Order: sequence, then C-alpha cells, then structure tokens
Amino acid sequence: MTKAKSNVMTDFGAPIIVLVLICAVMSGLLAFTNGITAPIIEEAERKANEEARLEVMPQADSFEQVEIAGVPDSVTGVFKAANGAGYVFSITAQGYGGKNTLKMTVGIDMEGKITDTKVLSHSETAGLGSKIESDAFRSQFPGKDASLEGVDNISGATFSSNYYRAAIADAYTAYGMVAG
Repeated sequence: MTKAKSNVMTDFGAPIIVLVLICAVMSGLLAFTNGITAPIIEEAERKANEEARLEVMPQADSFEQVEIAGVPDSVTGVFKAANGAGYVFSITAQGYGGKNTLKMTVGIDMEGKITDTKVLSHSETAGLGSKIESDAFRSQFPGKDASLEGVDNISGATFSSNYYRAAIADAYTAYGMVAG
C-alpha cells in the first residue's frame, strides 16, 4: 500500500484560500444587499416617525423640525406643529436594556400638557418591562404636566417605568427651551 505524500499547500493552504474566497464573496453580497435596502429602511423609519408624531399630536396638521442647542442628549428631534398645536419630541434614552434602548415620541401642547406618548422600540424585559407599551400605562400621561403627578409605575417593573418617566422629563427640559 502506498501512502500519499503530504503537501503543505494542499493540506493547509488550499482550504484557507477557499475559505477566504467564500468570505470575500459573501461580504461583497452583503454589502450589495445593504446598499439596496438601506434607503428603503431609512424611508420606512421616516414614515414611522411621522406617523408617531401625528399619533401623539393628532390636532397638528404637519410638523417643522426645530434646531436648538443645549437640549438633553436623549432628545434626538424637536418638531413644532405647523398650526401651533404644540411640540413633539423624539427621544432615544436609556432603558432597562442599556443606553439608547428606549425610543419614544412625546407630544406636549402649548399649555405644557402631554398630548400623548408612544414607544417606538425598546429592550425592556418581555412580559414585564414591556408593559410600558400598553394602553393602560400609556393612558396615564395625556393631560399631565411636567410633575407627572398621579402617574403610577408598573408594579414589578419600576426600572422601566422610571426610565420612561426620565425620558418624558428630558422632553420637558427641551420643551422649556423651545417654548419658553
């Protein structure tokens, strides 16, 4: 019986070259796919944000973005209702899942009262912290001022509730800067 001679190139080099080529081709395909889908995803996000603004301030007809320096870092966008109904704030704040894991929209009318709030995305604990999205929790906020007096935390999910309240406090800080 003859034993095949071992060749370093065929034993070790060829598999490495094949794997590198496979990785290069797959990376190219992923980059190509990302290039095609990125504008579509961006447009869908823009529409979702516009719908959220209209949902938290239904009396507004359209919005104009307001540029203002010094707002809290969590406030990623300030929008004034074109008809003067109030302001809407896009918030990306810390949640129970970590920094920048709670994305929400808060509407505040010209009298300083919350018109509504909406969670766009979060990383809160499923089944417990995720109750911040529920209508039962969310319905406490319309009509409240910056004190949030009378708003109850979610039982067993105080961290999530507190992060939500902190995000609203940041919206009120920004509101004070643009409205007053």
